[in-house]
Amino acid sequence: MSDSLKICKGLVTLLFLTLAGPASAAKPFTEGMVTITLDDGWTTQYTLARPELNSRDIPATYGLVTRAIAEGWGGYMTLTQAQTLVSEGNDIASHTLTHPDLTSLTPPQLLSELRDSRAWLETALGLPAVPNLVVPFGLQNGPVLDVIRQHYASSRTVNAGRNFRDTVVYDLRANDVARNVPVSAVQGWVDQAILEKSWLILVFHEFTNGTPTRDTQYVTSDFEAILDYVQTSGVRTVTLSEGVALTERRTHPDLTAGFFVYTDGLQNGFANWSWADHSLDETNVVHSGTSAIRFEPDTWNGLMFHHSGIDLSQYQSLRLWVHGGTVGGQAVRLVLHDGAQVLGSIRLDTALGGAIAPGTWQQVTIPLASIGASTGMLQDIYFQDDSGTDQPVVYLDDVVFLPN
Repeated sequence: MSDSLKICKGLVTLLFLTLAGPASAAKPFTEGMVTITLDDGWTTQYTLARPELNSRDIPATYGLVTRAIAEGWGGYMTLTQAQTLVSEGNDIASHTLTHPDLTSLTPPQLLSELRDSRAWLETALGLPAVPNLVVPFGLQNGPVLDVIRQHYASSRTVNAGRNFRDTVVYDLRANDVARNVPVSAVQGWVDQAILEKSWLILVFHEFTNGTPTRDTQYVTSDFEAILDYVQTSGVRTVTLSEGVALTERRTHPDLTAGFFVYTDGLQNGFANWSWADHSLDETNVVHSGTSAIRFEPDTWNGLMFHHSGIDLSQYQSLRLWVHGGTVGGQAVRLVLHDGAQVLGSIRLDTALGGAIAPGTWQQVTIPLASIGASTGMLQDIYFQDDSGTDQPVVYLDDVVFLPN
């Protein structure tokens, strides 16, 4: 088994342009919640993370790659260890048979990865059901979701953010705690979940007592510090199954207010492929809800939100809100792309009819016909620096396609 199949992709190759509820996430729970998920089934989850979780009586959700266990891949848990996790009261989710990019598979391959993984876990671990899926690399699209819905009650992505009672359960957000994520950042996420009564899902992979050598490894002592903070904060800890059971179990987005790209987090299957210095979880400068997008539009860097495909003929315009921070005047270009060519493009200040203003939110409404993008299959949305220089921070929020 090659290393490329064993290690979760921390970064997706980014396309660089030469142009150098509302949807859910609104209704709070009765209290904030935190879920610890451990992806892949690495041995160090059993030997290093499990003792720390058990000593604090925190049950976790283990997303297992089933062939890794069944075939004894090096570095992964044994079947006996996985059975011990179940006997100790932990939650088990499917992470497919072999951890592929589900969007790249043929229909028979996709069916096997989803159906056969669940069946193996139920039989080998003596479980009555394995209702939840941890999506490899967080990559799913419309055809993949159609099959997921036939075999699972939910799917968890790696799109950052938090979940609410009305979050679509096939687009659950989760924050990936990679090696460079400090304990203080995770503590801030926990505090935010408590404040807004949302559900925070944390994702871990491998653990080490030494210096991490790859992004998927996390220092055990930092993991301990996170667990201690979760415990002392008093936040409720739930497994993935328990968290899903407390939602409204919404299976599809509410499109009556439009097709949202972002509101308190990426929505409706959009994935974050950005290469700028940015955050999708800005809480200090927010137009509505709890979070906004912050990014630095420097030297052609930008945001990139990828989708499997949206038929633009169904929509009349794109609406968003922009905030110029403390300075304003940023040169930021919006680009709609179909994966092969530009469908439409416009600078935000041109769409506004004036400069992006500092210290205030401005609504931008862009008729798709006005930029030649009234037809075509959209795959990528860019917000990119259009100056080639360093520019001050800009904020975006509530990005939505309005229907015809």
